[in-house]
Amino acid sequence: MEYFNPVLLLILMAEVCLGICAWHSPRFLRRLAAHLLTRADVVDLSRQESERRMKVWLDEFGLESDPLNTKTQERVQRVSPDELKVSGSASIGL
Repeated sequence: MEYFNPVLLLILMAEVCLGICAWHSPRFLRRLAAHLLTRADVVDLSRQESERRMKVWLDEFGLESDPLNTKTQERVQRVSPDELKVSGSASIGL
């Protein structure tokens, strides 16, 4: 054991501390688990709310949430050096 990884040492120390706290007071472990689970729920709710807001604004402005969606992309063809044609519409002069 010439070299011991400092990250592994930190994890080992944290496990020992948690073990001592859980042995000393089982309520501590329950409180810690409840705190961490509540925090995870808040993060999930925040992410869902952010996605909902983004969808509302995309719908409000009439934008696509997936700009690379191949069903809605229009093909642009160069008819001549000065004209472009979008599939399903008339030519556009440059």
